[in-house]
Amino acid sequence: MTIFWTVLLVALIILEASTAQFVCIWFAGGAFASLICSMFDLEPWIQICVFLAVTLILLISTKKIVRKLKSSTNEKTNVDALIGQTVIVTEKISNIAGEGAVKLGGMIWSARSDNSDEIDIGEIVTVIRIDGVKLIVNKKAG
Repeated sequence: MTIFWTVLLVALIILEASTAQFVCIWFAGGAFASLICSMFDLEPWIQICVFLAVTLILLISTKKIVRKLKSSTNEKTNVDALIGQTVIVTEKISNIAGEGAVKLGGMIWSARSDNSDEIDIGEIVTVIRIDGVKLIVNKKAG
């Protein structure tokens, strides 16, 4: 059984190393513990029980850490940070004509109105959302 646990351990480590997420690290820990048991010539059923127990303990004990690591990867991108920004219209916005632009951060962006209103040059608008490469804007209240 020592060879079995060694092969399983190596395969699980290679699989884990080849992915960008945690997939089977817990099983590798269980395989390692079972490999140790097999070196002491414990019965195969004991080795399997150790594998299952260690894997389960690792899964339960690292659940919060893994969840925290996964949730921290959902950060806003630079484009998402544009939502809510106040910008100035540099080209009349007309959804019907398919034209319009705003200046944001020194760059000119294509823009469309959120509610199909025409918005004149020089007006101040707020970025509501992003649709492809266009900013969807709304007239600033007030």
